[in-house]
Amino acid sequence: MGSEEAVHEWIQPGALARRWLDETSWVDLGRGWVHEPERVQTALTELAQWRQARLWRYDHWVTEPRLAASLPPHAHPALLAAHKALRATYRVAFDGPALALYRDGRDALGAHRDRELRYTENTLIAILTFGARRPWVSAPRDCRSGREPVDLAPGPGDLLVVGGRAQREWLHGIPPAPGVRAPRVSVQWRWTSGTGHPEIGPGYRAPRRFGSG
Repeated sequence: MGSEEAVHEWIQPGALARRWLDETSWVDLGRGWVHEPERVQTALTELAQWRQARLWRYDHWVTEPRLAASLPPHAHPALLAAHKALRATYRVAFDGPALALYRDGRDALGAHRDRELRYTENTLIAILTFGARRPWVSAPRDCRSGREPVDLAPGPGDLLVVGGRAQREWLHGIPPAPGVRAPRVSVQWRWTSGTGHPEIGPGYRAPRRFGSG
């Protein structure tokens, strides 16, 4: 089977709708972008070597309320098809994929920006989701902007691609979802143009300490 046929076996490329968050920040959303999402979720969950991170917060360690893993694109044909489709659609060399497992509604991710990219004025963050539909909330950094938070609530097989200045101007996170008992798996790819003003200060995963002044 040729490369293009293999991609189309798993992916619906081109089925993306763009939503502008502001004049320079946007999200592309593809509902049902991956075929057979339940089958893919099961395979990825079994293939990944899941680990739980601990983060230093001021004066103590905090266990991150989710699990993380990484897989090479060729670990599963759907993963490879998604990797190829993203590179062909956006014409950049993404890093990744990285995986996250939210075991139930108690697992969550606080509002943040991907400052680890350092250059955030022109980025692409692709997020492919499987399993339970959960809130995925993006909110403006400037609370005086008058813009409202946006919840795209991706479900099984949905794709989000966050682009433009979204990592500079907007926060995103996955709040707790009481009552949700099913797991959610997300797969992420990231790219930065490396242009603009670099971020100053630590990223989300860096240790946080009390100020000295």
